[in-house]
Amino acid sequence: MGADGLSSLGWDERAAGAVAEVVAPGCAAGRVVRVDLDSVVVATEAGDFRARARELPAVGDWVVAHVEGDDAVVVGVAPRWSELARRDPTGRTQVLAANVDLVLVTAPADRLSVARVEREVALGWDSGARPVVLLTKSDLAPAGLAEELRSRLAGVEVVPVSTVTGVGVRQVAELLRPALTAVLLGPSGAGKSSLANLMLEREAAPTGQVRPGDHRGRHVTSSRGLYAVPTGGVIIDTPGLRSLSLTVDRGGVAAAFPDIETLATDCRFGDCQHEHEPDCAVVAAERDGKLDGRRLANYRKLRRELDFELRRDDPTAARENRRVWKERSKAARRLFRDRGY
Repeated sequence: MGADGLSSLGWDERAAGAVAEVVAPGCAAGRVVRVDLDSVVVATEAGDFRARARELPAVGDWVVAHVEGDDAVVVGVAPRWSELARRDPTGRTQVLAANVDLVLVTAPADRLSVARVEREVALGWDSGARPVVLLTKSDLAPAGLAEELRSRLAGVEVVPVSTVTGVGVRQVAELLRPALTAVLLGPSGAGKSSLANLMLEREAAPTGQVRPGDHRGRHVTSSRGLYAVPTGGVIIDTPGLRSLSLTVDRGGVAAAFPDIETLATDCRFGDCQHEHEPDCAVVAAERDGKLDGRRLANYRKLRRELDFELRRDDPTAARENRRVWKERSKAARRLFRDRGY
């Protein structure tokens, strides 16, 4: 591939510093550009090699590999500065992409689920990258949909995009600056691969038609792939995922709902759950029409999900949670008794 090739895949001082921590004699530095079920493809200065590993790295990882002929083995994975991850259906944490700077959330205008977009935005913030929402298939969007999405997603950039009309394509290209890595995240049929191919100016990522009945995709993309964009930057295409459970709380939900977090500072109790507590500023805002009830409902859902994951992973947190709710139950019973119910 050559040195210029690694530079086109995001190699810079940041990557060099990370690789220096795992460098080994006789090994080549490279980046994982494809992940399959039992192996990965690593791009190095000498070319691309299919490599084995004791534990498969994620697409976007910077690695060092021992290469002999056509055979390669990953011997070290550099520390990550960010990772986009989810809890898979088996309960394990799955890293979808590593060392990313932007999470491009693809929200299809023909079947938009704002609740899913809010979840993906929270995942994006939790990754350590910056989420940007791309309203794909904007040529099919009803009037005012982009503005409605912007008003619901406080503090997140929303870019209408259409691979048919070309709307927004230039804005997306401008986001992909040299040495910057972006990952496409969204459901099947959202147009991730079509957008990637447009950015790449070639048919690199497989695409397919959506089902005519529900406009859902057919899972044409089955693995995660990393590509160098001709105008600079790097883009990672991912398969559509039905399940997108949160992993740990790195502040992503708070960042995705800054309006609710700001309102919460005026609640009477510091640990207010924004359900039925007295003097809850969040519930009051919903009641007064200042806060979208659907947005609050999704916020509550994501917070409960995070609390569940914390209790599952941390027995101490589980015991503390039981203690808190036991005390709350006692307080409620005392209140009812004192009021003569």
